[in-house]
Amino acid sequence: MIGSIVRAATARNELRAARDKAALDALMNYNAATKSSRASSFRAVASDADAAGQARARLSWVTRDMIRNNPFAIKAQTVIAGAVVGAGIVYKVKAADGKTRLPGKEVQRLLRRHLDTTAIDADGRCNIYGLQRLAIMSVVQDGEVLIRRRMRYLADGLPLPLQVQLIEADYLDDSRDGEISGGGYVRGGIEFSANGKRVAYWLFDEHPGTSVFRPRIGLQSRRIPATEIIHVYRQDRPGQTRGVSWFAPVALQLQDLMDYQEAQVLRQKIAACFVAFRTRPDGELSSDPDPMQVSSLVPGRIQTVEPGEQIVFGSPPEVSGYSEFTREVLQSVAAGVGITYAALTGDLSRTNFSSGRLGRIEMDQNIEAWQWLMLLPQMLDPLARWLAECLRDLPRATPEFTLEWVPPARFVSDPAREMRAWIDMISAGLVSRQEVIRRLGYDPADVLAEIVQDRDLEAANGLAFSTSPQPEIPDDPGVIGERDPKE
Repeated sequence: MIGSIVRAATARNELRAARDKAALDALMNYNAATKSSRASSFRAVASDADAAGQARARLSWVTRDMIRNNPFAIKAQTVIAGAVVGAGIVYKVKAADGKTRLPGKEVQRLLRRHLDTTAIDADGRCNIYGLQRLAIMSVVQDGEVLIRRRMRYLADGLPLPLQVQLIEADYLDDSRDGEISGGGYVRGGIEFSANGKRVAYWLFDEHPGTSVFRPRIGLQSRRIPATEIIHVYRQDRPGQTRGVSWFAPVALQLQDLMDYQEAQVLRQKIAACFVAFRTRPDGELSSDPDPMQVSSLVPGRIQTVEPGEQIVFGSPPEVSGYSEFTREVLQSVAAGVGITYAALTGDLSRTNFSSGRLGRIEMDQNIEAWQWLMLLPQMLDPLARWLAECLRDLPRATPEFTLEWVPPARFVSDPAREMRAWIDMISAGLVSRQEVIRRLGYDPADVLAEIVQDRDLEAANGLAFSTSPQPEIPDDPGVIGERDPKE
């Protein structure tokens, strides 16, 4: 009996050991988790999403230098801004109840005068659409941008006593970091309550890099309530409180490409300096006062050489593999920032309709994510709430309203094919007409109103176009009844 118990216990221990070994073997099947020399280049650090620290600021400075001097960096930034914002994400005013189309002509007029002009900008340079473009360009470059609410007096003469100011993330005093009274804490210049809610931002009164005569150590930051600040950035990890430049994965590759191009150009310049080499017979002394004299070549020149001398023309080195290397690097850069190679470079030599469309599908998905998951909820919706609060505080009563945002029209690579596909889907009941209109960048209600207006104008002026509905011709029962069926 005892022997059976011992044997059973031994079997259980052996089974447990076998399971542990199998689990360890399964873990080692993940090659990336090994600590061998092959995986030595990995930087496996168990840090949170905000561990970048000072690297965030330096990366932003590096990116700004690239955008100033690297044509592909500025192209990537403008392509993303053009695709996400274009000429502007248009606002549409609707009544708060969702039933009435227009909340009132007064609200429409105020918003149009305020948002469609530079009155909305505290710097007086951009309208609402220019601010959208400036914001997305800053997010791509620095990873984040701050928008501060600036309330004004009615006596200032603005349509609405509200302006916004876009400021770079450099204004954040990231030296403020640590615990504060009440259980809250400050991280990277952002103050949080004990339960993790943003309650304030610590901002400098001016840009830390304004002047070399006013070093940052002498600047003082002030606490600005979070209700006065809009913070826009792409969140890549849970718990991430600040953004990082979108060029982080490709900055070194872009710099290496520029260095490679400069090296090739310098190589060709040096080779071009040595057009020809003059040789003399061995042992003959040169009669030139300067034995290292270099003669120049001019078009049409006839050069006399001494007996025994030779003129040997140099052969500049060929630049082989230049196009292939450049293309590979730029494909990696395009993938790193989320756009297509053709959009980054303008090179369509290897692109046909199918490959171009497939590439645009993935890029369009990124664009929609940046629009609907970042710019609208983080910037435009909070701005709409600020406008609604401002209108409620006016001395004169104004109706409640909401703002809806319509992004620019999507890129259509082949309108004839794609429009036919949309029409077929509408006819089959797979998608609504309004959804297609929204995807094209228009507001369905506006399109319907314009169609009705066109029909009324055509009828009033006796016009008929190929798109106009043709009047139905009623049958004449008298004529039909008088005809002989045998005919």
